[in-house]
Amino acid sequence: MRTSARAILAAGLILGLSFCADAGELTEQVRALNTLQGAMVQGAAGARGAIPAQIERIEQLVSSLDAESWKERSNSAAAAIFLFCGGPSRTIRKVLDAQLVPAADTPLVAGAVAYAEGRNAEAAKLLTPIDARSLGDTLAAHLALIQGGLLIATDRAKARDLFDLSRLLMPSSLVEEAALRREMSIVDAAKDPVKFLVLGRRYGAQYAKSPFARNYWDEMRAATLRAAAIGDNSRLGEFRALLKGASPALRFETHMGVARQAILSGRVALATTETQYAGPLADSPVGRARVELYRAALAGLAGDFETAEVEFEKIDPKMLPAADVEVRDIVTAAISRLRGESEGVSSAAPTAPALEAARPESTIERGAQQALSDADALLQRATRR
Repeated sequence: MRTSARAILAAGLILGLSFCADAGELTEQVRALNTLQGAMVQGAAGARGAIPAQIERIEQLVSSLDAESWKERSNSAAAAIFLFCGGPSRTIRKVLDAQLVPAADTPLVAGAVAYAEGRNAEAAKLLTPIDARSLGDTLAAHLALIQGGLLIATDRAKARDLFDLSRLLMPSSLVEEAALRREMSIVDAAKDPVKFLVLGRRYGAQYAKSPFARNYWDEMRAATLRAAAIGDNSRLGEFRALLKGASPALRFETHMGVARQAILSGRVALATTETQYAGPLADSPVGRARVELYRAALAGLAGDFETAEVEFEKIDPKMLPAADVEVRDIVTAAISRLRGESEGVSSAAPTAPALEAARPESTIERGAQQALSDADALLQRATRR
């Protein structure tokens, strides 16, 4: 269902859910909750605000059902789905304790109650033996999502299969949105970039306005940085394209992170490109100072020592994050080495009496020595490329 159509349907539910309540059907009320949650993760206005009232309505309905009603297995399925949707367990626990749930459905409902109450070990014991494929699509999708989450720590391959199943059974829903996020968190973007990008593109196309999208953007940022770190430039472009839908602040930090990695690994062309991307996104004095720092660092590595040193002097290091101060120190040391070599001065020449060398190093001196060591490594990497 398209977002606009879902939004219209959600609006209808928000305004007219009392009709479903009058019908007294638990299955329909839980279906309405699913629709609201699906609308919420697709950005429909008002859907999120309507969910608490719908949950309360379902609780009231559960409390009103008599023993005869619970003989209907559809109500057991609806009760489990309600709990998997985040509904509270108190009313359904009473039904379970009163032994009103059919024996065949007791493991499902008891497992759902355990899951809702945070007793994951018990929930896993009760729920993971159930074959989700043997159930109706909606219940199967919810169960597969929960099973996958319970198995992440012990069997990631199985968890991934279950997340895929849940996505296929309930597209354009909170189930799919959650399954995409959870699967992306366990797919190694470096080892399986194709799968990661398939998941990422689907999420970005459907759920960019989800209230839970921050987790997705964090995963995409981390994957982009990993692609840059291993030098996978073709995949880096694909990750960069997906990040176009992220907030300007997250895109800025991602571009700056890639640029930093590129500078420290001697990949001047990549660092230049990423710094150019970051420039228009810098919307604060600190952000602009960071961009200017990287531009100065790149100028220095390209041999324009005077420009680099002048620009470095303009930037207050107190404004900078520690990682950027490290970049400045390493590049400054690299420039000193480059300048010394261009003037025919040996970087190994002693600059202090032997007696001075015996003096214990201060913290600042140790930091300077580390910067020089890092600068040497930076120069070696830049020379190889």
